[in-house]
Amino acid sequence: MSIKESRLVNKIWKAQHLVLYRLGLRDYQRAHKPIIRKCLGEVFKTASHPTVIETGCIRDANEGTESTLTIASTLNNRGKFYTFEICKEHIRICQSVCRDYNEFINYVEGDAIANLREMVGANVLDTIHLALFDSVNDGDHIWKEFETCERVFKTNSIVVIDDVLWGDKGRVIKPYLESSPEWKTKIYNVEYGILVAQKI
Repeated sequence: MSIKESRLVNKIWKAQHLVLYRLGLRDYQRAHKPIIRKCLGEVFKTASHPTVIETGCIRDANEGTESTLTIASTLNNRGKFYTFEICKEHIRICQSVCRDYNEFINYVEGDAIANLREMVGANVLDTIHLALFDSVNDGDHIWKEFETCERVFKTNSIVVIDDVLWGDKGRVIKPYLESSPEWKTKIYNVEYGILVAQKI
């Protein structure tokens, strides 16, 4: 799915959400920040210097989720943080939003799957304690990102994926994680659905 197609899907999801919200059929609150902070709190219980990855950095100065900023400010140099982004303009926007924390963020430009494959293969990423997969609203792509990293998730590692209830992103990975005896999953019915899975 191209960036242009992804943006179109986002607009469609937003319209669907507004209809459901106004009909009282779903809740909506910006939950990325508290969920990410909670997950990092869990990670710190077992890893004093965790490795955190995110695919898809902040793309809009007013997007509201601010996942890159939330991770960087919560870690605050107490771990390694890599954010993978294919679009130079998005990296520029993210660097502006995260200006006070850029020294703690490793921006990896290019296709997330290719870069993850290279870094996992070279043992640059030999353990991932927390991963937020949010690069594109394409279930196959998100699955490939997860699959590329799967062997470096250890006990207590946490995976976070948003938009899993109303859209394509969770189509492959959601049933896999929910049915796997190696993962304990919870879905938060906020925004477009946020899945949190912890390796058992």
